[in-house]
Amino acid sequence: MALRRTPNETELLEKIADGNEQAFSALFYAYYNQVGEFVQLLTNSRAATEEILQDVFTKIWVDREMLPQINRFDAYLFVLCRNHTLNYIRRMAAERRRQEEFARQLETDAATRETEQEAYSQLVDRAVQLLPPQQQKVFSLRRNGFKNPEIARELQLSIESVKKYQHLAMKFVIEFIKGHAFLLLIQLSFLFICD
Repeated sequence: MALRRTPNETELLEKIADGNEQAFSALFYAYYNQVGEFVQLLTNSRAATEEILQDVFTKIWVDREMLPQINRFDAYLFVLCRNHTLNYIRRMAAERRRQEEFARQLETDAATRETEQEAYSQLVDRAVQLLPPQQQKVFSLRRNGFKNPEIARELQLSIESVKKYQHLAMKFVIEFIKGHAFLLLIQLSFLFICD
């Protein structure tokens, strides 16, 4: 892309090197739209274009003492814009890769939790099957969200009996899970090794 040079470019660059803000403003407006079109084509984003051009022109102002040494400011500006734009595109690509990796990790974590929950649930189900019938009924109803008075009515028991069966069932299930936790870990490890 060829930029249209300003006719008094050398004089402007010397004034800018001396800190003349009006000269900088004239240079800015002479080139802003030209390089803006180029950057916009590469980024396809108005916000990114504005950010890049702000960075480029800020760099020019900060490094203004060296401006008189530049023979072709238009070429210098083009290279600055190109480099800032490529850096921006690289950053965006890296950010996109990080976001995709994060999304994949979330999916993997969700699948892991689902598998763990399923294995744990199967272990609880095995423990419940080993309970005496009345404890099994109380535990199952409680697991399905019933409150103690509702369980008592359903099974025609006293609330104290429901509490006692529930306590005994919970104690057994917890001990069963503790006793089989190692097997659960081995089972889960095997599932993930096979994936």
